[in-house]
Order: sequence, then C-alpha cells, then structure tokens
Amino acid sequence: MIKLYTDAGLNTNLNLGAVAYVIRINDNIYKEALVHNNPDNHYLEFLALKLALKKIIEENWNNEIILIHSDSQIVINSIDKQYSKHYQPILDDILTELTSFPSYFAKHIADKDNREAHSLVHQKMLNIRRHDDK
Repeated sequence: MIKLYTDAGLNTNLNLGAVAYVIRINDNIYKEALVHNNPDNHYLEFLALKLALKKIIEENWNNEIILIHSDSQIVINSIDKQYSKHYQPILDDILTELTSFPSYFAKHIADKDNREAHSLVHQKMLNIRRHDDK
C-alpha cells in the first residue's frame, strides 16, 4: 500500500506558494517540496496532490492501493464527490490520475497528523523568505 501525505502553504507577502508531498511505499520514503506561483491556497492543496500522483505514476509505483492523506477538507470532499465548484479542472486531472491505481482511499487528517508534509512546506517557505528561492 502507498501512503501519500500532501500539504501546501502560501506566503502572501511574496504571493508565492509551496507544495509538498511525502510518499511512503513499504520501507521507502520519497519527499519533495516545490515553489509555485499561485495566490490561491486551495488550488495549491489540489496541486500538491496532482504533482504527487504524477510522480508516483512516472516512477511506475502505481501498482498498489493508494491511501491519500490531506489536511485540506476541500480536497478530500471534492475527491469523494468527484465535484468541485471552483476547482473542477484540476480535480478532473486528479481523478484521471487516480484511475491508474488499483484502488484509492482519501482521508482527511488533522494538521498534527500531517507534520512531515507540513514541515516540508514550512521549510520551503523559510527558504523563499531567506533566499528569494523561486
């Protein structure tokens, strides 16, 4: 089983966001945090999931059931309903990617249970402030 944790954050002063994901497959862990120029935190939460799914598929790791963990209620609700009033295009991309897996489950988790992805976002945001890391 693949366990995926995603998160996003926004620096409103610089109008830059960061997305991060943590992929756990058996005893292997893959982590990534990226800067994205988008002022919409909800969109960034969807983007974090989309990028993580793309990475898993590109690496051919998608032959197992995936358990998606997100602290974004809108992302989880949208996956469950397969509908989003404001984010349907990126949700459609995510739903298409999810067809590449044998099965998937999406679970809303508390911020405190998403520490690893959250800390990656936080670290990337600090790098943006310190080094203008774009």
